[in-house]
Amino acid sequence: MDGIEQIFRKRRIIRGVTQDQAAAAAGLSRKTVSDFENGGSRIALGNLQRLLRTVGLELTAREASSRPTLDELSDRYSGEETPKLRQRANRKGAP
Repeated sequence: MDGIEQIFRKRRIIRGVTQDQAAAAAGLSRKTVSDFENGGSRIALGNLQRLLRTVGLELTAREASSRPTLDELSDRYSGEETPKLRQRANRKGAP
């Protein structure tokens, strides 16, 4: 799964927006945008929200989901890994 930096970068490129344009629209420096896209520095929440809006995205909060079940995990991983997960879960004292 892509991180927010990769999602932003892909969307920026698809929309034909340069780092300079996104930075100017968000009131940030191009270096801040570059560092964000490359995971090189932290970005303040307000700056992140303004930056995301430059490419038509918004940051939202929602209730966290519970831990996935073994059946849900089996959909995520190949058949070879699932038996290992089930073995670990079936051991006594497994968390």
